[in-house]
Amino acid sequence: MKTLWLFGNQLSTSLKGLSQINQTTDQVLLIEAKSRAVWKDYHKKKLVLIFSAMRHFARELRALGYQVDYREVDSFQEGWDAHVKDYQPAEVILHLPTDQSMRQLLRKWKARQEEQGRHVTTLEASLFITKEADWEVLLPGNKAWKLDNVYRHLRKKFSILMDGNQPIGGKWSYDSENRKPPKKGLQFVEPLLFLPDEQTRAVIAKVDQTFPMNPGTTQNFTLPVTRKQAQEAAEHFIQMRLATFGDYQDAMIEGDPYMSHSLISSALNIGLLDPLEMIHQAEQAYHDGLAPLAAVEGFIRQILGWREYVRGVYLLKMPEYKDVNFLKHKRPLPRLYWDGETKMNCLHQTVTEVIEYGYSHHIQRLMVLGNFANLAQINPQDVSEWFNTMYTDAHDWVVLPNVLGMALYADGGLMSTKPYVSSGQYINKMSNYCKGCYFNVKEKTGERACPFNSLYWDYLMVHEDVLASNPRMKMMYRLLEKKSAEEKAELKNQARLHLERLEQGQL
Repeated sequence: MKTLWLFGNQLSTSLKGLSQINQTTDQVLLIEAKSRAVWKDYHKKKLVLIFSAMRHFARELRALGYQVDYREVDSFQEGWDAHVKDYQPAEVILHLPTDQSMRQLLRKWKARQEEQGRHVTTLEASLFITKEADWEVLLPGNKAWKLDNVYRHLRKKFSILMDGNQPIGGKWSYDSENRKPPKKGLQFVEPLLFLPDEQTRAVIAKVDQTFPMNPGTTQNFTLPVTRKQAQEAAEHFIQMRLATFGDYQDAMIEGDPYMSHSLISSALNIGLLDPLEMIHQAEQAYHDGLAPLAAVEGFIRQILGWREYVRGVYLLKMPEYKDVNFLKHKRPLPRLYWDGETKMNCLHQTVTEVIEYGYSHHIQRLMVLGNFANLAQINPQDVSEWFNTMYTDAHDWVVLPNVLGMALYADGGLMSTKPYVSSGQYINKMSNYCKGCYFNVKEKTGERACPFNSLYWDYLMVHEDVLASNPRMKMMYRLLEKKSAEEKAELKNQARLHLERLEQGQL
């Protein structure tokens, strides 16, 4: 007898392993492990998502004729031992986990099984568009890595938004057209959300009982937990909301966490959606006149370009990548990231939304949460651990390159050509947060000066020896050179006061 063991982020009926087992004699094993060694202190909605999606997937597999052994236990080892006792499989098939830590554990587990005479076959999971072996060619060790090169290659390879060998519209990227600030009265079509069914309500009760001290809440859980729901949510986005995604994808509005974003990343990252299928649907929406080219290209670039690219970086740079700290930042993560208690409205709004929904969109992650963590010189590993804990779509492979590289510049420029840091002016331009803030975004020093302003200039001074030579930072360093010694001292002193209050929980 064979056992196909699937993990909680491999919930796809297109997995190769399903075609290699006998539906009558073989078993599909799913283990819902509740040990904190597995789940740590993850957001309650993240736990509900994974457990509920696993249970629904087991039901879907049974409906397709597969024999499913579903174990609710404390640990993976307990579940495996119980499965072996009951079924005595001679062969085990697994798909490689996405995260390196799981792969390390799997290698040790595989060696033990083969010592016991049990054959273990490992397959690549079809959760990404690019094969793992292709990344050595796409990201060669003797050249600088660039997203644009990978994105263009994949556009051509899969003929996405192409007119022969050229991109439709004549441009590869319309990113410059997707940065409009919010305007007064701006509203979007609501996303398609899902009420919990009986199965999900049972999971919610379990999470509340088993993980009562975990961050976040199980209330108002509305994420898709089946492929059918995920497809409906994606179709609703493409039909009703994609048209306005492009223009305002970088904007932030108080009280509107979803705006016109797709909200499919949580489903996509556990296998409920196929990335290439989503890309083809978005492309068809352009050809059908449902959405402009800039919006469609921007959405496709996030999946075909960025999602694939960060996966490649993760595969080639782990395990060393998880420990990068190029700028040597050491400050511990402040309490406000856990409770949202701060006078800074942008951080208060963003963090409280993450606590409530396990979600915020990419600019809130990059230019509010990441920007502040970088300017405040917070330890990058603390920040990446927080992202992994708090977001329903978070997995090691996507968090580490995005947070350590893109948001914090902790890899010294592998993922981005410059640090994504800014004063309060960027947030003021791209959001309505500053209007309701205790701090004044126009002031650099003084009791009510926006902390982003002095922290920004202090950051430039602290890291001048390593950043001043960066071609994309030269303009800012020229502005810094024009400041008098007295003004620089005032900015540094103001930044010090903000950081002291941050550590005291009084900012």
